[in-house]
Amino acid sequence: MNPSVIAKAAKSALSRVEINFNRLIGRELVPLETTILNIETSSLCNLECVFCAYVKKQSPKVSMKDAFFNDCVRQAVGLGFTQFELTPCTGDVFMDRHIFNKFEFLDQHPEVEAFRFFTNFTIPNRSKVERLLTLKKLKNLTVSIYGHDLTSFIAITKSTETVYNRLIGNLKTLLENLDRKNFNLDIGIRTTNDAPRKPVSELMELLERFRERGIRPRRAHVYNNWGGYVTQADVAGLAIDVTGAETVYKRGACAHLFTTYQIMATGIVNGCACRDVDASLRIGDLNDAPLHEVLSPDNPAYMALIEEQQRGDFRPACKSCDYYKSIYHMRTSRRKDGSEFQSIEEFKDRLRIAGHPASDNLIKEITDTPLNKPQPASIAKTTVTPAK
Repeated sequence: MNPSVIAKAAKSALSRVEINFNRLIGRELVPLETTILNIETSSLCNLECVFCAYVKKQSPKVSMKDAFFNDCVRQAVGLGFTQFELTPCTGDVFMDRHIFNKFEFLDQHPEVEAFRFFTNFTIPNRSKVERLLTLKKLKNLTVSIYGHDLTSFIAITKSTETVYNRLIGNLKTLLENLDRKNFNLDIGIRTTNDAPRKPVSELMELLERFRERGIRPRRAHVYNNWGGYVTQADVAGLAIDVTGAETVYKRGACAHLFTTYQIMATGIVNGCACRDVDASLRIGDLNDAPLHEVLSPDNPAYMALIEEQQRGDFRPACKSCDYYKSIYHMRTSRRKDGSEFQSIEEFKDRLRIAGHPASDNLIKEITDTPLNKPQPASIAKTTVTPAK
């Protein structure tokens, strides 16, 4: 049996004790993260990876219009958000043909501090890879690599040799220009468990060269089930292990409800950016209401979602999800970095303070406004006062 699967199950068993104890004494550990917002610029992908829910999802596969995106950002900074995660729930940012318009908007916005994203790096050409090097506020770029050679790449992604060669070319371009980059670079490898340890392909040799330059690729040994969408049957014939929902003990609301809500490419605001590909945790729609009304303690849909999980009622996507993180458990990474926490009530107070009563829903207006015409004024920024 895969040692990583055993380790994950053991870790869940150990965390059960802490979760139950903290729940008993009423200690809630809601992460104090108030500056990062997830925006999905595109829900399209050029790959059909066997361990991804992309091919099974029912939600629309679209890219967000530039004007819509720009106003999402304007509304977000009005609520105190200064950093943006652009990784789609499923998809790739470069499937948005106008993604550099969005990058440049963020780069030039005076109240935006940083943005980041993951990509499979098989879509852009050399000029676009080099263009990434000029972005000042791109702080983190994570390249997700599927497979360890041409054969495994095609088996996992259901793609072609042409796409594989484009990945190789882009990695070479990036390697040649490492000294010019302004961002932190991470490389994640998702391949089969029987992959050779020594570099036996051009791809693996390239990754070894990145390692020599101080960028150590991280390899996954067990794969997420995407809220129950992906099972072991989907990876049949490949040496890949998919975890089951039973490996994660669930009690209390998931921490992701408070930190990783996402504006999807359609404008729907979903309660989680991690694995809910069909937005079953939907808490609003920016086509109908402004962001400050969606991320609000007065939004019944949002509060009901939190209360459901506090009672132990998990919707199907969450019930099957192995990405769950209880608010009664302090993860090791948060212990190490000295993260701050708050209670649910303190979280609600922060939302209430951040909400700006003068904010208007400008999205419908701006979506129909050509980019070369005057845009509605930016929403005033409100400072969030830390909870005591």
